[in-house]
Amino acid sequence: MAFEHQVIRIKGSPFERGVAYGEQAKERILRTLSLYQGMVAANAHLDWESAKKVALRFEESIKGYFPDAIDEMKGIAQGADLTYEDVLALNCRSELMFALPDGCTAISYPPETTADGHTVLTQTWDWLLPARACTVVLEIDQAPLPRILMVVEAGMIGGKGLNEDGIGVTLNALSVGKGQVGVPLHVMYRKILSSKLLSDAIECVGRCQRAGAGNFNIGSACGIVASVEYSPDNFSVMMSEGEPLCHANHYLSPLFIADDKLKFQLADTFVRYNRARVLTQGKRGFTVKTMFDVMSNHDNFPDSLCSHPDPRDPDMLRMCTVYAVAFDLNDRVLWVTNGNACEGPAYPFRFSA
Repeated sequence: MAFEHQVIRIKGSPFERGVAYGEQAKERILRTLSLYQGMVAANAHLDWESAKKVALRFEESIKGYFPDAIDEMKGIAQGADLTYEDVLALNCRSELMFALPDGCTAISYPPETTADGHTVLTQTWDWLLPARACTVVLEIDQAPLPRILMVVEAGMIGGKGLNEDGIGVTLNALSVGKGQVGVPLHVMYRKILSSKLLSDAIECVGRCQRAGAGNFNIGSACGIVASVEYSPDNFSVMMSEGEPLCHANHYLSPLFIADDKLKFQLADTFVRYNRARVLTQGKRGFTVKTMFDVMSNHDNFPDSLCSHPDPRDPDMLRMCTVYAVAFDLNDRVLWVTNGNACEGPAYPFRFSA
């Protein structure tokens, strides 16, 4: 089976990186744009011109938080023959559709649980099937900041991945039913992956005006893994004390449970969270292969940890596992599948020499 996602390597100034990204991924960026034009119209009741105007409200927050992001998005727009506002809106897509049930299950493995003593982050990303054709593996040389390897929807500047200093991140969608003008989650992703220390990465969530809600699973090659749940108003940090740290699409911190809104739309989050814990708690000697075996679990099929399309769902909400990932933070290796983990294989990527 051939690898189906596009692989892109970019370097230079933020604008130069963006231009190279836009030129190389133009076809997939246009697919991403088409996907979210339809999604925003169907679910947020905004035509794309209106969506772009809404996205501009986030610009000042992004400039104050990570100014390189603006120049990189402008470069992407030039390279892909789009407007800057098109690319900005893509990178604000979660905030434009904050109440949609974007599912996923994440398991972070501390070194006490792995066969080689490495720290590994894993995740299934459950979203719409057309997103598979939008996926790219992106290596970014952004000196003097750490180099990044990540998996993203084409046109996004931040996503799931790891950096050369051994910091990695995955994400679970959450909702408290409200948002505000602030920093979009895809920009937060990028700032986290530009961090050298786990504490710096946590600050990227805690010390900013957050636009929405979610949970970042952040790990370090030093052996610490954490789940950082957040809302526009607050954040909470949970750390493993030697067991795999599991998370799905409902809040775990008592700080947020009463305000959780996504659990009403996505009841399978509780099943997936339970399966992840049953398959990992108290167990030792995990390898990348056995981690992908966990992500292939079909209990409660098709709304399983390895999620498959449910024909009973409306087309625009018919989710499945778009891909599964694992990040070895010690060896600096990113593993990603073409689709469901049960269909294999997982392909490894390392930083270029």
